[in-house]
Amino acid sequence: MSALSIEQVTKTFVDKRGTTVEALAGFDLDVRSGEFITILGPSGCGKTTMLRILQGLESRSGGRISIEGRPIDGPGPERGFVFQQYGLLPWMTCGENISFALKARGVEKARHDEIIATSLETVGLAAFRNHYPRQMSGGMQQRVGIARALAIDPDILLLDEPFGALDALTREILQNEMLSLSERMKKTILFVTHSIDEAIILADRVVVMSARPGRIDQIIDIDIERPRAGKGESIREGARFIEYRRLLWDLLMEKHAA
Repeated sequence: MSALSIEQVTKTFVDKRGTTVEALAGFDLDVRSGEFITILGPSGCGKTTMLRILQGLESRSGGRISIEGRPIDGPGPERGFVFQQYGLLPWMTCGENISFALKARGVEKARHDEIIATSLETVGLAAFRNHYPRQMSGGMQQRVGIARALAIDPDILLLDEPFGALDALTREILQNEMLSLSERMKKTILFVTHSIDEAIILADRVVVMSARPGRIDQIIDIDIERPRAGKGESIREGARFIEYRRLLWDLLMEKHAA
């Protein structure tokens, strides 16, 4: 049984001009337990919309979503979400941001301290529990966002371009940390990105979406040996990585030209 099954999911909405827009058309995907999926596609193809529907932040117009065979329709504790723009409450410390998420999930107060300490330790920020977001770099804030998502111990982690606003060096550092974390914790992960290199280095499979209305155009299996943490430079220099990069570039250029 798939950890996550998405069947013929559609999404339409009415824009500000009163025009009906079809954002997603027949999105189908089965995700195995512990699998790392990255999602690529042209701007406006519905990548973020699909992720928000999976989290329950938006409703779908049609189709079916199930987790381990159980239909879902709305938010649930088995899913954690990481936003592109950190999404931290600026008037709360790192620890308080995580505690807020735990409270929203109904986790008893007595367990908060232990969970906060563990989740911040996981992302290397144990010493920054009492810091406010303004006192931290963008990369550190995104680590807190990941820690907050992990704190509820989700089976499935959904990440919407979490490193897109970071500088190139910080982005590569966090990619490596994400590899280490995913290979250690074995979470099922769906990760939206615009970066071909990032998609390849992280994924077991890369899902390439068509232009709007979004649907899956191709799925590319990434046959690069794991563990990959700490091997980014050597992987990027390898013939297989270069081949995948050329393939995905060509596919995306076709979508752009269309």
